[in-house]
Amino acid sequence: MSIRFKFIIINFVIIIITVIPLSLFTLRTTEFKLGMKNIPEIEKAIENAVIHTPEEAEKERAIEALRKYRQMMALKRPLKREFIIFTILLSLFIIIFSTALTILVTVRVTTPLKKLEDAAKRLSRGDFPRIERVRSSDEVGSLVDTFNSMSAALEESKKRLRIAEREAAWKDAARAVSHEIRNPLTPIRLATERLREKARKGKENIDEVIFNTTGMILEEIENLDSIARSFSEFAKLPMPRKKKDDVNKIIKEVIFLYSEYEGIKIKSALDENIPEFFIDRDRIKEVLINIIKNSIEAMDGRGVIWIATGFDDKNKRLTLSIKDNGSGLTVDPSLVFIPHFTTKERGSGLGLAISKRIIEAHNGTIVARSKKGEGTEFIITLPLDKGSR
Repeated sequence: MSIRFKFIIINFVIIIITVIPLSLFTLRTTEFKLGMKNIPEIEKAIENAVIHTPEEAEKERAIEALRKYRQMMALKRPLKREFIIFTILLSLFIIIFSTALTILVTVRVTTPLKKLEDAAKRLSRGDFPRIERVRSSDEVGSLVDTFNSMSAALEESKKRLRIAEREAAWKDAARAVSHEIRNPLTPIRLATERLREKARKGKENIDEVIFNTTGMILEEIENLDSIARSFSEFAKLPMPRKKKDDVNKIIKEVIFLYSEYEGIKIKSALDENIPEFFIDRDRIKEVLINIIKNSIEAMDGRGVIWIATGFDDKNKRLTLSIKDNGSGLTVDPSLVFIPHFTTKERGSGLGLAISKRIIEAHNGTIVARSKKGEGTEFIITLPLDKGSR
């Protein structure tokens, strides 16, 4: 029950307990207290007294009494009407005054509370509103002031948290870049020192040494370039360019890429009733390749990968599952989507983080489930955009 409705009920009760007793009191007063009740026997008795009284003095008093009685009876209707009009006017005044007071109190109380409710909703959406123009020194005004102070404190805390997160992200990125770059630089340095030593000693097979050493250096430079591309791609991941496409067809294309991969067998169970989705096929293919590549590495190049799709017609959502029979994860599966987190000796730890961003850009979700010794499963859900059918 709202506050306004409660005030209306209170106002109605006040009117009832005020107007009804007042009306009853007025009616009883006009009838009995002021002699407004008409009794014909009284007038007839006075008339008989005038006629049958022999004494002149007594007769004069009876005539005077009859005259006053008839005057009083003549005033009966006007006086009663005046009392009724007065009662009606007083009742109307009470009703209007009580209603006006109720409206005033209701507006004074509910308006700040409504503003407070709207501001609380905005606060839950991430805004930090201030409630202005509330002139109240009571508990409601104190509540509004407290809310404004809390909103300002939360905004300041969010700013500080954002700065702290940004600094922490830069530190993590710097550590990750330093770590990833150091891995290829170490063999490059060792190979260069070995080449210089061979050249200084004038070995006869110097040409073969140069060829082998430069080949290794070029391979490590390619690794450095790959690391740089991964970081750049994660930092500047573009918005998906969605077009109507067949998800099963994209999956079959990716399966074909790995069909000749020695030691790996991919089994699929694709729902043929899946409608076409508005998706970025290149990005979705990138996600699939990323997950399959991680599965192959987790199985040390030998094992089975199961890919299955299904469509929930009620909720209009696609479910895609990719599962391997590797050794499983020894850490919390949700950690694999954190940038720079990796369980491999080599790698930027950005592949699955990029995949998660791609799926989220399609308004979908991706989760990992894993059990040690039983493999890892990635489950992707994508909503059916309006107009996809």
